[in-house]
Amino acid sequence: MQILLLCSEYEGLIKTGGLADACYGLAINLKAAGHEVTVMLPRYAPLYSRPTGESDALFFELGGQEYGCAVRQLLSHDVDIRVVEHDDFFQRDRPYDDGKHGYADNPLRFGFFCKAALEWAKHYLPEVDIIHGHDWQTGVAAAYLKQHYAHDPVLGGIPFVYTIHNGAYQLTTDHYWFGRLGLQANDDQFLNMLEQGIRHATKLNTVSVGYRDELMTEPAANGLSALYQRRAADFFGILNGCDYQQWDPATDDALIANFSINDLSGKAQCKSHLRQRFNLAELDVPLFVAVSRITGQKGFDYLIPALRRWLANTTAQVFLVGSGDAEYCRQLYQLQHDFNAQFRFFEGFDERLAHQTEAAGDFFLMPSLFEPCGLNQLYSLKYGTVPLVRLTGGLRDTVQPWPGTAATGIGFTEISVEAMQTALEQAETLYQQPNQYQQVQQRGMLQNFSWPAAVNEYQALYLKARNVYLAEDLCS
Repeated sequence: MQILLLCSEYEGLIKTGGLADACYGLAINLKAAGHEVTVMLPRYAPLYSRPTGESDALFFELGGQEYGCAVRQLLSHDVDIRVVEHDDFFQRDRPYDDGKHGYADNPLRFGFFCKAALEWAKHYLPEVDIIHGHDWQTGVAAAYLKQHYAHDPVLGGIPFVYTIHNGAYQLTTDHYWFGRLGLQANDDQFLNMLEQGIRHATKLNTVSVGYRDELMTEPAANGLSALYQRRAADFFGILNGCDYQQWDPATDDALIANFSINDLSGKAQCKSHLRQRFNLAELDVPLFVAVSRITGQKGFDYLIPALRRWLANTTAQVFLVGSGDAEYCRQLYQLQHDFNAQFRFFEGFDERLAHQTEAAGDFFLMPSLFEPCGLNQLYSLKYGTVPLVRLTGGLRDTVQPWPGTAATGIGFTEISVEAMQTALEQAETLYQQPNQYQQVQQRGMLQNFSWPAAVNEYQALYLKARNVYLAEDLCS
């Protein structure tokens, strides 16, 4: 199939989170499966230094105004990458905000991107079979496809598949934007960019079965549960894949020593190296680690007080890497001050340190309020770092809680300081039983959440989407 992926992030080009990893992993693995894949995203300021090849000019109308832009091909990539170039909209250092607030013109910026992508496909990708959008930034493309191109000789009848990576991010804005973006207005007081995609896509999915089920009810759906329920027959859960070429402790060049399930001696060296670097004592105690955005979604409201209680009564150590909310960071620095022999906080993000942290830990902390898919628990399983998770969304789908014959991690469900503390204590209990710990650890290392399995499910979803239009053609 000829597949056009509309993305606002892409690993190796622009990234603020897991969306970039998912779009990259899907694209290269669809190509490996034999499909023709084109990825389209805005040309943000950091992409202006990238070498370009073909350049196409577009002129089109949007909301009663005429616009023009260039679409350029980025060279030296595994798949065909095209970027929409419009200096006023996209030549900004950050994709969505100025560091504090979202850009006021985000509805127009990403409405324009969606319209430009469809216009480019109409003129330069006439054999396209599937258009696949990702998250709120591409939601209105589904509406445009139905409202503006239903009878177009190229795009008429082209199915739109829509993937929701995080349903909490919706971009709800004033009703005025319906007209400004050339969308058919409805009775809603506000325009919701994510809702447009859910409402108009041919088929839709989110990034785990567990999260799909959670989105059927509130509060997980953030006000859209009724719409998800109406689209239930067209709504699927497909777990993101893990890129084991980048995340394999046997070959990872970021590590001080490599290791595998058959020889874990290198993991002990990784643990020792991290302790030395951050001045933690070499003791026979478990090392709990985390690499995380420091936000409420990641569970810091109850993780921090639970750590404070627990650290006062244990000799275990904790190392946490991340950046985000300033108040949570302040509290983490205070923990480091109060428990200086046991706790370290590295504020910021460093890709090599992220790999080294995954390799060094005995347990990985991931107590998320919600987690559509999650990637760090997949990395942790592969690296023999037993994940400690709240059993929600993709975490529930990928981690089997101990005790149990299939256990691969520690799990809890209740959102409370007490439940978090109990899980920490349970992890210590497991660590104190070396044979049990090793069984859980090695069972996790044997798990395989590869992209080819996810691609098989996406291929099936694409065929379902195409069959919708084949059935309509037969009926007509």
